[in-house]
Formats: sequence, C-alpha cells, structure tokens
Amino acid sequence: MQAHRGYSDCFPENTMLAFREAIKAGADGIEMDVHKSADGEYVMMHDPTVDRTTNGTGVIEQLSYAGYLNTLDAGYRKEPAFAGRKETRIPTLRQVLDEFQHCGVALILHVKQLSAPDCLALLRQIESRSMLDQVVIFGRPAVINQVKRTQPLAFTQNDGAPGPDGYGPILRNAVEYGHPAVSVSAEAVTQEMVNEIRDSGKLVHCSFLSEDYERNMKRLLSLGVDFILGNDIGRMAKAVDFEKRG
Repeated sequence: MQAHRGYSDCFPENTMLAFREAIKAGADGIEMDVHKSADGEYVMMHDPTVDRTTNGTGVIEQLSYAGYLNTLDAGYRKEPAFAGRKETRIPTLRQVLDEFQHCGVALILHVKQLSAPDCLALLRQIESRSMLDQVVIFGRPAVINQVKRTQPLAFTQNDGAPGPDGYGPILRNAVEYGHPAVSVSAEAVTQEMVNEIRDSGKLVHCSFLSEDYERNMKRLLSLGVDFILGNDIGRMAKAVDFEKRG
C-alpha cells in the first residue's frame, strides 16, 4: 500500500506530517511530488505553483526556498488546526531522505516537470545516502530512461499515459530500459493486463484510489497487483486486514 502525497485524505498533502502519519497508518510506500526551486532546492509540492496548498503565491521554479518557500504554511488550507506547525512547512528532498532513510518504507518520488539533468542531480542525493534500494524515481519516459541508463541500479518507473495502443508501449519501454514496474490506472486494470505485465517480468503498480476503498482494494488484490496507491491509507489498511482475516 502506497500513500498518495502522504496520508493526504486526512492531513496536508506533501508535508512531513502527512508522511509520518502514513507510516503510522501502515503504508509500505509514500508517494511525493518533487519540484526545483529557483535556488536549486528540491521541494515536495504537487502543483508547479504554491497557491493551492499554501499561504504563498507564485511558480516554484521562480521562487527561492531560503527566505520564502521555507516560510510558507502548507497546512492551513487543509484545516485551521494544521496551521502554523513546523511539520506542515514545505519539506525539501534532503529533509525527507534524512528522516526516512532505511526506515523500511519506500519513497516514491514523482519528478513531475524536472529535466533529466535535474533528476540526475537528485539521484546523487539518493546515492550519497545509500538509498537506491528504497527510493523509486517516477516520471516521464525520456527522463526516466536517462536515469536508468546512468544508474542501472535505480528503481525507475514510467508514468506515461496509455495512448491508442493501450499500455503496450509503456510495457515495451519498461522491458527495453529495465524499469522494474509498470503503472496502470486502478480503474482500467484487468486480469489480462496484470498477466501480460507479470509475464514480462514486471511488477504492477495501480494508481490511484480516492473512493470506495473496500470494494476497489478487494478487486485489485484479487487481480494480484503488486502496489496500490491511494489517498486514505488508513481505509486501505483496514481493507487489506479485512481481506487477510476473510
């Protein structure tokens, strides 16, 4: 079970609070989104701007982390109770890697609009902490392919959307470049699709659940998918526990 932007259903997304609470709730992995600030800091934020989730405004790549982004409150728009807390400030990649290093939970970095050189710099932060076996770099094919060529031990995953030919091109790309997993829509995944991906030696990653957790978790588990990404990790954990007891 992987927590989408942390435990984002109940806590401010992409904050240390959401990440910590996801682990407490039983997450095996935490997905988070990465952008680069004007002063070269990698920060956790889904949107390219800070407007939706913080008390600030502007495009992240045009804003400095030091003196601006690090002062913003990423909690109060979720609920007033989260406002003004240190753990709901915008976290950096360094902070995330340092806190969760070797904690037994996978960190899935959705690199969004980062360029290949930026991803390679990000990769060096991961390598310097000996975390290649814990971190997944998830992004556009052209970028992820280059990361995999540079560091074959990196766990990379393609987030390309299916085209007219369905998931075939995504699967072929994973096979060609050695990406260990293939991401498919939780709504669209079928047993035939799971079997084809598995027969190609790849893991099946489904994203993302935001409603009807019990029914959807039961269906996805019955299909034999390997990873399930969702917003409410607490309800996902309860559904898994129910299936085990059932």
